[in-house]
Amino acid sequence: MQSISPLEYLDSLLVDYSIIPHSTTFTSQETAKSVHIKGSNLGKVTVLGNDFSLFMVVIPANHRLMLNRLARMLNRTNLAIIPEAEFAGKFPECEPGAMPPFGRLYGMDVYVAKELVQLNTIVFNGGTHNLLIKINTFDFIDLSNASIISDGYINIESFAHDTKRVYQAPWV
Repeated sequence: MQSISPLEYLDSLLVDYSIIPHSTTFTSQETAKSVHIKGSNLGKVTVLGNDFSLFMVVIPANHRLMLNRLARMLNRTNLAIIPEAEFAGKFPECEPGAMPPFGRLYGMDVYVAKELVQLNTIVFNGGTHNLLIKINTFDFIDLSNASIISDGYINIESFAHDTKRVYQAPWV
């Protein structure tokens, strides 16, 4: 199969989307800040796998994966975050680490956090470190064949807030 860019893929499916150009960034939190959107509204794509398969997980940029919980929920053993160098070949039209979560295009399962599915639109990397794609959430679910998850990740802002409260000295 000939490789096509993420935007060519969307165009071939006649999917309505918009692009959001931004200064070059390399972390999801930097990206959210550069385009003035909340981290909770930007999807961060991580490639995970085990001995048997690779798959993508999309969580809000202000969240972190909890691999043990995610592995239990998905009933997958030996789950690990896969280094970019090991999967870059699956995304030939994308810069390393900037691939969109298009499961059907890349032949991978996709899992998306329920918090992102509850939004009208979802925003994620568009194949480069200076371009985002904004798409209707229902269109995204359809074209990616994504499954919705509700566990295996945690909001780092809430976690940090809870940690401060738990460890606050009694005299403060």
